[in-house]
Amino acid sequence: MKSLSRPVAVLALVVVTLAGCGGNDSDGTRSSGGGDDTATTSSARPADGDTVTADGFSYVVPKGWKAAKQSTILSLAADQKTTEGFRTSINVVSDNTIVGVHGKDLEDAVEKVLATINAKDVEIKERVTIDGEEAVHSAAVMNLNGNQYRVEQYGVEHDGKGYFVTFSFSLDIDQAKRQKICDSILTTWKWDS
Repeated sequence: MKSLSRPVAVLALVVVTLAGCGGNDSDGTRSSGGGDDTATTSSARPADGDTVTADGFSYVVPKGWKAAKQSTILSLAADQKTTEGFRTSINVVSDNTIVGVHGKDLEDAVEKVLATINAKDVEIKERVTIDGEEAVHSAAVMNLNGNQYRVEQYGVEHDGKGYFVTFSFSLDIDQAKRQKICDSILTTWKWDS
């Protein structure tokens, strides 16, 4: 089994901190819920804001979100409003160490990387499909400079390239709202090839 590169995975989780974090949420539990070999496809209502285009893919963000200019990641967009001083955001980084790693092996690798960066309440969730490609979905609570926030992260391979799609949220945003935001964007995802 290939192992994920720690620097890229850390970047995928840390680069999203556009503002401070705050609040509490105790719905995260340590779990490995993605044990079967099936992936679900979301039937969520698509996001209806701007289209964000990057090298190899595009997606639509909710109204009120803006794409950010960046140099170290493939894509970054954030809500212009804050919740408890934190901007909900999405970022995408490439990581070719996940190419060729699938199913339970990928889940295990993602879980190990999250553990090495001191993520709390790590949970492997049910796999999903992103524009026809199976993705491993993980969730965790992160701490950056004393500020806690929650991430929903999707590891996916397409056309020989690996990607981590990471959503970051204030701890005050509950699971249902987090999933609604993630699904609304992922259902609009389009691969270029």
